[in-house]
Amino acid sequence: MGMSNSFLQCVADICGEELTTLINNYKYSVYGGNTLVVEGHKGISEYGLKCVSFALPKSVLTVTGDDLRIKYLEKNFAVVVGCIRSVEVSYEKQM
Repeated sequence: MGMSNSFLQCVADICGEELTTLINNYKYSVYGGNTLVVEGHKGISEYGLKCVSFALPKSVLTVTGDDLRIKYLEKNFAVVVGCIRSVEVSYEKQM
């Protein structure tokens, strides 16, 4: 339990993200610029060689790059491989 929290804090520090963002119903990690792991997604909203988007709770995670493909997909968990250029989370506006 402590190891998990310190790992998440380390990832948060490296990414410049708040720890609550990483553990708020989803998390994602990029390894070596060529592998993205996302946990807690709610489905694919866009899929192509240059862009892959996942629906998240109240947001969308968009991966852009080249030769992107989903290597593994199951409910709430996915692995995207390819040349990853950027990862962006867009939050829905609250009305």
